[in-house]
Amino acid sequence: MMSCRKILIASAASVLVHAPAAVANEGDVVNLSAAVTMMHDNNMFRLAPNANPANYGLDGRSDTITMTSLGLNLNKMVGRQQLIGNISFADTSYKRNSYLDFLALNYDGKWLWAVGTRWTGEFALDRAESLNTYSDYITNNYRQRNVRLVENERFTANYWFHTSWAAFLGVSRNSVTNEQAVLAENDYEASGFNYGIRFRPVSGNTVALRIRQLDGSYSNRPFNAAAQADNGFSHNSIDLEASWLLTGKTQLRSRLEYLERKHDHFVSRDYSGWAGNLDLVYAATGKSNLTFGYKHGLESFQGSYREAQAPFRQITSSYYELDELNLGARWAATDKISTSARLGYGKRSYHGEIAPLPAGVEPRQDKTTRAGIDISYRPLRWFEIKAGMNYEKRNVNDDRYDYKDRTTFVSLSAQY
Repeated sequence: MMSCRKILIASAASVLVHAPAAVANEGDVVNLSAAVTMMHDNNMFRLAPNANPANYGLDGRSDTITMTSLGLNLNKMVGRQQLIGNISFADTSYKRNSYLDFLALNYDGKWLWAVGTRWTGEFALDRAESLNTYSDYITNNYRQRNVRLVENERFTANYWFHTSWAAFLGVSRNSVTNEQAVLAENDYEASGFNYGIRFRPVSGNTVALRIRQLDGSYSNRPFNAAAQADNGFSHNSIDLEASWLLTGKTQLRSRLEYLERKHDHFVSRDYSGWAGNLDLVYAATGKSNLTFGYKHGLESFQGSYREAQAPFRQITSSYYELDELNLGARWAATDKISTSARLGYGKRSYHGEIAPLPAGVEPRQDKTTRAGIDISYRPLRWFEIKAGMNYEKRNVNDDRYDYKDRTTFVSLSAQY
């Protein structure tokens, strides 16, 4: 593993240094990319303000993280077929908590296929590895690494029975695997199909009505009737998606969905309701834009309330309801300098307890505020320097889950 890291770092450094020899062009079929990012996180494990890191076997709250990546990108047309692929090795190392170091293999690939003028579609697969976030990953052993692997596969076929209308059918499979057990969202695999109708006029705007049906199974978690830990579920939904250019400067992207999640054995874990998002992008000028987003979601989350303390150990939520607002802005001051800023506020309300809460005890509720800013400088078309800061604060009606976190970073990236 160490030799692989050394090779990766040396290769990335070589790309950053020697990229002028072959600058990336828009018509290139294959491009090589590399990036190095240094980040300082002042609350790596998302500990509460009054928590003592030593009580968790930690040397401190903060850490300095170095991320090095080397990637290969493909974009090629073969007749009416388009092949798009990205593969990268990403090394993440921690100065203080070196047991968290990991080398990830990430990729995503698409074959955008077409047969004649009426049949089009997509075959896609992707793989992503990352360290589980400590904001949701509650553990009694902070000295143990937990890397999360997410894999997706899908195939879609569209039949254009009219120049602007298509019927479509798709199949998909996705899986989540954790190095260590995660109560909130344990390892699972889900597969199923979807079908619907799509409207896409010559303007390029799109509207799609889709029906989905997924069947899933939990792995690496024993069936437990007392805790109502199920071994299977179904997830069905109907949604309406739209991407529409309202004016020459304003674009709307939205989704409205009604979903039902049912479990094989325990009805008390089931939930259903409306979810969706609304995003508006306003391009004030060619060099600046504003984005506004609202999201309402229902997400599976099986976690104990006051997990470490009796008598709450068996009182668990099954899902949470999310409401989130986001505001973003981007401004290109010159052809070489640009900056962006972000503000966000979200609220989670946890539901689906498998036992009534005691009198005077309210269900868990999280309120999270986020802010971020970064600036990038591109002295050459193939080379970019970026620096920024992100801040996050969470307030929970259980003080043990409160935290404040600030990260600062600087990155160098090149492509040719």
